Amino acid sequence: MLTIGISISRDRMGAVALEGTGASTRVAAFAEHPCAEPFGNAEDAASLVRELAGALEGKPLPGAVIALPPQITYLRPVTLPVSDLRRARAIHLVELEGNLPFEDDDILSDLLPPSPEDPTTYLAVAARRSFVEKTVAGFADAGLRVDRVVTDHVALLHLAASAGIPPEAVLLAAFDDLLLLRVSGEGVRSARQFPASLSDSPEEILSAVREAAENGESVPAPVFRFGEAPGAIAAGTPEATVVPPPEGLSPTLLPAYGAALVPYQPKVSAGFSLRTSAEAAAEKDREQKKSLYAGVAGGVAIVLALGTLWFAVWAEGQKAVTARDLVRKEFAEAAPDVRNVVQPAVQIRERITSLRRQQKELGTDAPTPSDLLMRASQALPEGEISVREAAVEGARLSIGGEAREARLVESYRTALAGAFGTSWGVTVQESEGSAKGASVRFSILVERKGDARVP
Repeated sequence: MLTIGISISRDRMGAVALEGTGASTRVAAFAEHPCAEPFGNAEDAASLVRELAGALEGKPLPGAVIALPPQITYLRPVTLPVSDLRRARAIHLVELEGNLPFEDDDILSDLLPPSPEDPTTYLAVAARRSFVEKTVAGFADAGLRVDRVVTDHVALLHLAASAGIPPEAVLLAAFDDLLLLRVSGEGVRSARQFPASLSDSPEEILSAVREAAENGESVPAPVFRFGEAPGAIAAGTPEATVVPPPEGLSPTLLPAYGAALVPYQPKVSAGFSLRTSAEAAAEKDREQKKSLYAGVAGGVAIVLALGTLWFAVWAEGQKAVTARDLVRKEFAEAAPDVRNVVQPAVQIRERITSLRRQQKELGTDAPTPSDLLMRASQALPEGEISVREAAVEGARLSIGGEAREARLVESYRTALAGAFGTSWGVTVQESEGSAKGASVRFSILVERKGDARVP
């Protein structure tokens, strides 16, 4: 397999071609070209492609992965009410709208995989859609198809994986600007990026490195340096392990090398891409699952109601409108074949109004509605079972719906008991067949023991 990685900086473009399979790869060719204008233009892209094609001696060019530098990307931490990366990608743009120095419809963004310690806190990396599309078009006109656009953050993750860096580590990259990642498990716990000009007065950078390494741990995480660090940074991090580039490759080509590694290491960056939007990725995932159980649709309905509740609380003005539109679209696309879910958008809006009112009545020791709904969603068994309503009042959760057979109702009750634990009671209040006998209507009450009301 042959892969191509492209790096872009203010002053130059670089390309690295890798050849091999699995963990066994070698540098087949590389090229660099100075930019005629900051971050290059179509002519610069064409020159780079010609140089790389010449170095490959007539081999056909596959699709490329482009890595954008920190100078033209925007790093933002976002906290979302879901721990599933696919769902988080579908909704995280709401948190970025109005918080970047350009128009909302020009945002292209994706999420780095989160750390296991805080699975609902994500790091979003965004860029201008107009710049990405212009860059992709320039390389396409030069005869090089672009399969994916990532950033130097992603390239650094793949460089670390290729070098066998331990799961708990601090990655300090000196490409053009300086990039700092604190990795944990298979995700990113924190990230910072600094302009190269700060290296003349490195106190802030060195302080950030120490903070990332310690981060409340009894033993500091090891620090690994990539690229040619400025003298003051190198002197201030004597404990760091320097990761050399592959033999014969310039350190300035490390971002391109990391981008070329992306197809070989699909799990490292969890499909990060600025060219494929989260909505398109979700659609691709749905196309692979031609048949969906009604139970999945019921779970989606609860999770969407949960997500919409939080967004309605967080968002203001247009952000709330956008969130509601996204909920309607996501539900319709996620469950196109479900026939026994009635008016999901209306039900979700009613659920939001009810939960807002009930949330004011919660005691400080009561679980949040989000926690109750999330547990109920995760407990749904596989099979033809749907949830039509879920009402939260203090430490009580009432669930109503329909199932194909009574066995599924009992399976759901058992799963709920396991999800909530021994301090909670789970009772099937109603389980009866419909008039046509084709389904079983049910209602289940989940309440914390000791909170049950006297009739």
